[in-house]
Amino acid sequence: MEYLGLIYISLLDLLFCLVVGDSTLWSQWWSYDGISGPEYWGLLNHEWSLCSHGRYQSPVDITPKNLVYDPNLQPIRMDRRNVDGMLYNTGYDITFRLNMTSQPHFSFTSGPLSYTYSIYEIKLHFGSMDQLGSEHTVSGRPFPAEIQILGFNSDLYDTYNQAIMKPHGIAAMAMFGIIRDEENPDFELLVQATKSTRFKDDHISIADFSLLGLIPPSEFYITYEGSLTQPNCMETVTWIIFNKPLYITKDQLFTLRQLHQAPEGSPQLLMENNFRPPLPINRRTIRTNITPKTDENNCGMKKITFYEVNERYRFG
Repeated sequence: MEYLGLIYISLLDLLFCLVVGDSTLWSQWWSYDGISGPEYWGLLNHEWSLCSHGRYQSPVDITPKNLVYDPNLQPIRMDRRNVDGMLYNTGYDITFRLNMTSQPHFSFTSGPLSYTYSIYEIKLHFGSMDQLGSEHTVSGRPFPAEIQILGFNSDLYDTYNQAIMKPHGIAAMAMFGIIRDEENPDFELLVQATKSTRFKDDHISIADFSLLGLIPPSEFYITYEGSLTQPNCMETVTWIIFNKPLYITKDQLFTLRQLHQAPEGSPQLLMENNFRPPLPINRRTIRTNITPKTDENNCGMKKITFYEVNERYRFG
């Protein structure tokens, strides 16, 4: 009966949004499932029209045979300083938002980027089972989790909220999570902190966090032009997907799967399966600097055909 009540309240909220057009209520109403799920984001709120009609939407499925090798893609350059921030349960995901009042910001550049980007937040996406959870997929197959690190163009814009509306505004670094017995100690710190953020709006501060320790060392990645994967789906994002995964354990996934979408005391649904399905590529070029296995000595860009998902590395 409690769940029926929750659905009834959601329908009333939806009706109010349609009649009044309150964008604040819209920002609280969307979800990853049902009548407020991804396929409806852009249909009911005109401010999110790109979610349905955009041609550069994310995430996408990465088809190895269609990757284009670009020898001009240099390694990503990142800062090494530790960061402070706040870990939030947003009801949609777990977000670690950096303290932007401290200077200098943790920044990254190079690779496909022409500007310097200051990291604003980290988001965790995961599934209810080991066979799904990531937003991006490879050859149609998802991974148990995806960790996304979003930064804004601090050369051109003053804040993240300003940058998401502007050209070249956002860059996102993403890593697939794969299951291993070994754990990344920096990721473990975030997972343990989620025990204090089980319900929506719960938050806890984290100091002296090694963001660089979260990112697997790799010079190789895949990149394309896309969008935010949550409303308003603005198409201002350069995606960088590392070819090395982040190792996560079954215990860590179990902890994440205990998180809730609603505040404490409200009818509860688990946060799991908080991912948007892949969207059409629409003739976009997906580039990589992963050296192709070829004897050709031709210069310039060429197709790469060997990057395939290895089942042994997906689920352990």
